[in-house]
Amino acid sequence: MGRFIALALTAIAITALAERPAAAKPATLDAALGKIASYAPAAMQYQGTPGLSIGITDRHRTLRVITLGYANVELRQPVTPQTRFAIGSITKSMTSLSLLSLSDAGRLDLNAPVSRYLPWFSIDSEGTPIVVHQLLSHTAGLPDDYASEVGYLYDLVALRQAHTIFRPGASWSYSNDGYATAGAILAAVAGVPWSDAVVKHVFEPLGMRDSSPVFTPDALATAAVGYQFLENDRPAPLHPPLVASPPIDFVDPAGSVLSTPEDMARYMRFYLDGAQTSGGTQLLTPATFRAMTTADRLNDGRPAGSPGVELPEAPDFYRAYGYGLAIFNSNGDHLIGHTGGISGYTACMQMNLTRGFGVISFANLVEAPLHPCAIVLYAMRVLRAQQLGKTLPEPPALPDPAYVERPQQYAGKYAAPDGSTLRVTAEAHRLVLMDAGKAIALYPRGPDLFWADDYRFTWFLLSFGRDAKGNVVEMNYGPVWYAGDRYDGPRTFSYPSSWNALTGRYENTYFGQPEITRVVIVKNRLTLDGVDPLVPSANGTFEADTSTASFGDYAQGRPQTLTIDGAHLYRVDLP
Repeated sequence: MGRFIALALTAIAITALAERPAAAKPATLDAALGKIASYAPAAMQYQGTPGLSIGITDRHRTLRVITLGYANVELRQPVTPQTRFAIGSITKSMTSLSLLSLSDAGRLDLNAPVSRYLPWFSIDSEGTPIVVHQLLSHTAGLPDDYASEVGYLYDLVALRQAHTIFRPGASWSYSNDGYATAGAILAAVAGVPWSDAVVKHVFEPLGMRDSSPVFTPDALATAAVGYQFLENDRPAPLHPPLVASPPIDFVDPAGSVLSTPEDMARYMRFYLDGAQTSGGTQLLTPATFRAMTTADRLNDGRPAGSPGVELPEAPDFYRAYGYGLAIFNSNGDHLIGHTGGISGYTACMQMNLTRGFGVISFANLVEAPLHPCAIVLYAMRVLRAQQLGKTLPEPPALPDPAYVERPQQYAGKYAAPDGSTLRVTAEAHRLVLMDAGKAIALYPRGPDLFWADDYRFTWFLLSFGRDAKGNVVEMNYGPVWYAGDRYDGPRTFSYPSSWNALTGRYENTYFGQPEITRVVIVKNRLTLDGVDPLVPSANGTFEADTSTASFGDYAQGRPQTLTIDGAHLYRVDLP
């Protein structure tokens, strides 16, 4: 993340009687809060988000609420401390907390199979039953939901067509369907809908009166309008035009809570106080609280979590995972937190249990170029430095979206089978694509993936390929393949002719946000978006990373559905 700016002090002795400069006074809490507040506008402008809200608390009280920008751009309504934002997947910790409360009350066994509480639940799990606590720590092996705009219970019914991506407890994989299952268990055991159970076990005891567990017209009346990219059927440009996300009715144990910075400050204080309410009531036993806020264990004893799930501003955010919370150890401090994202909104929360403070940030834009975690992580560093009497760190430099590490490795001439060519040139830490005499800036979007700032490269990212030695030797834009100067492999390819019928655009809508993938053939590989291979299996399905994909519902010789782990995408005859 950002850099600490050290102040080099050189003492020059003029005479033996020279007076030593007075030591700098430790920064006050107000100075630290001011430092955070001064960074927020620049971060918000870089994000391009319409509105921003930040809540900062210690164990005892809310220290500061910072609001910026607009809750409704069209009406010029500003964000206020009372403005609700969606917290997305931070909801998972509330579902977890509710279930753990029932466990402490003796009404739920965390080590019991899911089928004890949901007899209708079924998925091929390699003969090993999924137990409840594995849902809370993402170790059940359930696939992540892909695209659905129906009730969350239907998503669980669809899992009957799927299989776990590993034997339960053997590994870690983030799964919204896992938390939908946990929410269904909560409803079954509590005897009330999931939303009512969260109100009873979380909102009411913590005094969160301005929060809602569901999206409804009434709940959204005091919420910021969520925004999304206007052209959301393609890789997003740097500063795309925005449009309001469609209003939705939404309930999901994995991510449907709306809240305010003050209410979320109350929620954070619950953790900072060791699972106590402001009135001193202990909602979880010490043992259960420890289990929630430390990494769960896999079957082989390794901590649950994955270093592969990362945000550019928060690398390794999910390296360790407890029950609904990411777990961190930083400089000997015990930290917990979570990120959130839902159509029109993003959020980030982190708490330092050792030092006793926490920060949450909300934005009313999905997939913002700079995640709210950038603000939260800087604020956490500032608060820690102030508490330890150290120099407050300067704000981190905002990321350069065009910066490329070792750009020279991509430079060269690339030729397609039809004879057309592209040239990539490296300039300092930048890449430029030369096409028909036009210089097109390239912006990194992932390992060996780049967005080209030109209308001729609208639908796909440019994907570079490497040889066995790790050298960049080829490139493709969707189905169009280019061999680089250093490429020495085959130049003609064969594949099953039946694959031609599988290609095309498939989509579904997830609560106003389209999920779109384009199946294309690159060389002799069937791929998703020209990047992720679909590897054929003996049973006629395809393996896509950790998921299973299949094509079905044929009409006029072409499949009309692409099913990934039980969730359907539908063919659309558009680019």
